[in-house]
Formats: sequence, structure tokens, C-alpha cells
Amino acid sequence: MTTTAAAQPIAQPVDATASVGDRARDRKQPPVSAAGLWSSFQTSAFIVLAAGATFVSLLIMTAGLPMIITHRAGAPLWPDFQAFNTAVLVVHVVTAVPPLLIGFFSFSTAARRMSLKWHRWTGTAYCVCIWISAVTGLALATANTQGVLAQAGFSCLAIAWFTTTTMAYRTARAKQLIAHRQWMIRSFSLTLAVLAVRPIVHFAPGTGLPIEIWYPAMTWLCWVPNLAMAEIYLRATLYSGKLAVLKRKRAA
Repeated sequence: MTTTAAAQPIAQPVDATASVGDRARDRKQPPVSAAGLWSSFQTSAFIVLAAGATFVSLLIMTAGLPMIITHRAGAPLWPDFQAFNTAVLVVHVVTAVPPLLIGFFSFSTAARRMSLKWHRWTGTAYCVCIWISAVTGLALATANTQGVLAQAGFSCLAIAWFTTTTMAYRTARAKQLIAHRQWMIRSFSLTLAVLAVRPIVHFAPGTGLPIEIWYPAMTWLCWVPNLAMAEIYLRATLYSGKLAVLKRKRAA
């Protein structure tokens, strides 16, 4: 029996105008809809744990604010208005904490599957907090008293943090999920600079180096290695996180 032409599968034409990146995105882009929902109990537990962790972190950061304010290296933004100077520093520090916790949850596949709406709301909160912290951080960086290198280090961090987060937000709005993931990894690597600063500040004086040397170096070391490692990771892995070299070996 001969097969009729109508029964033959029709080959889909390849869009010659599509870029290689577009075709790769179409092949690898994960579904937008969530693959199922957790039970109401699990959902409630997740929300309670996330809220509790955020609250505890804010308490710890707030408790440490007097030390941060006392040992800051910045000149007053407004010499005759100390309350304003303190408020800017407090806003910068407090808004830097929630992105740490939200970022960890945002990379969780289970959390995204639980509720995409929740993922979008927390992602928006992540971006808003970083935008506020980056802008106030840039203002504080310009008033740093440890020299031009220190001012440049923290200023570049604030600009890079703001830019990568904005790109993560824009790609999410455009549903470019692969690009969104890449920009989120870059943004979160800079968010982790919040954790890198404190150990350097505590241990650097023990090296015997004067503050004029280790402090400007700290303003770069707290974020440049993070961003470099993020770029290496992105170039070495696929969307799933698997090493790209392993896929090439299997294909060969």
C-alpha cells in the first residue's frame, strides 16, 4: 500500500531571519507555566520560612547598624544634617538584605513550580530593593574618604549591580528566560558582595597592612571575583546547569 502525500509529515520551514540565539532559545527555553503546585500546607510553610528568615536577617543587620555607622569610612553627604546621612546608610544596608534571601529562593525550581505568580512578586521585590540599595550605595561611594580607588570600587559595584538587575528584570518581562537566568546569576553574584565585605573588613587589619592599602583593595575584591566566577560558570554550563563540555563529548 502506498502512502498518500497527505499522510506525509509536513516539514516545518526554518526561519532564515532568526538569529542563532533565537533558535537556541526556542530549543532550550523551559515552559512558562508551572508544572504543578505544592499542597497548601507546603506553600504556607515555604512562605512562613521565607518571611521568618528575612525578619531574622533584618534583625541581625539592624543590631549591627550602630557598629557599621560608627566604623564607616564615608564623609557626610550632607554635613549639616546628620540624620539624613544616617538615614541614607540605614536604607542602603537594610535594602541589601532581602535580595540575599529572595535570590536563593528564586533559583529554586521547586519554588518556581510552587507558584509562578509568587516567583514574579518576589522577583520584583528583589529588583526594587537592589535599585534602592544601589542608588544609595553609589551616593555613599562618592563620599568615601579612603581615596579615589575606594570610591571607584564601590561606585562600579553599585552601577554594575543596578545594571545587571535591570537587565534581569527586562528579560523576565520579555519572557526571554535563558537571558533572564544569565542576568540573574550575574546580579546575584554581585548581591553576594554584601556577605564578602564583612569578612574582609574583619580579617584584613590582622594582615598588618595599613588601611590605605587593604580598604581600597576590599572595595574591588568583594565583587570582581564574584562576577568573574559567574561569567565562567555561564560560559561553561547549559541552561540546566550541566557542563557544556560533557554534552559536546557525548555528541562526538
